Amino acid sequence: MTGAVPTPDGAAPLMPVSARVAVGLMGVLAAMLLLYAAITWLGREGLAEAVGRARPDYSEAEAARYVLVSASPYLVVGVVLAVSAWFLPRRRPWARWTGLAASFLLAGLMLLGMASIGGVTPISLFVLVLSVAAVTSLLARPTVGWIGRPGVGA
Repeated sequence: MTGAVPTPDGAAPLMPVSARVAVGLMGVLAAMLLLYAAITWLGREGLAEAVGRARPDYSEAEAARYVLVSASPYLVVGVVLAVSAWFLPRRRPWARWTGLAASFLLAGLMLLGMASIGGVTPISLFVLVLSVAAVTSLLARPTVGWIGRPGVGA
């Protein structure tokens, strides 16, 4: 069973549920990460001041750079997830691979963040669960078979 609904000969097979779940999860993660990047950009002065208070050895410019550099991986992963979520329904194999890499990287970033603070926050746990779900949906046999099947949209 492929998870896709049978289609008449010559018609493009419908997207399996696992691929739809992957697109949805990547879209939600992309939206969250891009929102985080936007909020960080808009509040960068206040965040830099907070970093400066926490780390008095940092100059004002170093604190501002620290804020932007620490947010940049989330911006990049968010953009990659958005692009992957956009092109996966068009059956682009690279969209599956980039979505898989970005979701896996995001899960790793969340685990690293949890380890560095010595605990779990609700949002980091939520993002971790969504990332792992996206990875499993992208690795699911119906998704792999649907992407790899030659035909319309490939």
